[in-house]
Amino acid sequence: MLFLATSCLQGRPLDRACAELAALDVGLQLAPGNHPTPGHAPTVPTRTHHGFSFTLRRVDVWDAAGRCLVGADSVHPPRVLADPVEAWLERGGFPVLETMYAGHVLGTGAELDAAMDRGVSLAVDVSHVFLQRAAGTITEATWRRLADYDRVAEVHVSANDGRSDAHRPLAEDTFGLGWARARLRAGTPTVLECYMHRLDERARRRQIALVRGGDA
Repeated sequence: MLFLATSCLQGRPLDRACAELAALDVGLQLAPGNHPTPGHAPTVPTRTHHGFSFTLRRVDVWDAAGRCLVGADSVHPPRVLADPVEAWLERGGFPVLETMYAGHVLGTGAELDAAMDRGVSLAVDVSHVFLQRAAGTITEATWRRLADYDRVAEVHVSANDGRSDAHRPLAEDTFGLGWARARLRAGTPTVLECYMHRLDERARRRQIALVRGGDA
């Protein structure tokens, strides 16, 4: 199923963001960054991500020992660990971990290989993989392994210029888009994360069509 992240309209009141996005006939990934509207309950299928809360803009996800504090469907790994990455991965006990970029755990191909060696369930963010490719921190072999990995539990899509995680709208040639379409068709929950604040409804539906592989 296709989901739109509430971060597509980050900074807006949660109830307004949910209403605008749900009107596009998709599910919602509830992500941190919107102004809380207590009592709001989306009426479409939802997934939760990282430090989402109905009452706060975000909550802490990890403690100092690298233990996960939330029960979200997927989370960003910590920025810093007290233990080596391999030892932390062996401990397990966390939700689906998102592939990241420099400055975060799972931000290099070597760390992604370590996660796959241990059978960790991953949310593959193709825009983050693109940042790793631009930085030269992931090999083609690791990307191919990740693309074929049998424990990809979620896919995230947006575009960037290779320098920052800008959550730009998709284009037909966006890195990883074809792979994301295939995973969506195979039943993997897929989340469109591009910022939509300046897009009208037609442009928003065009973004959805690009992920689905059809016409708006």
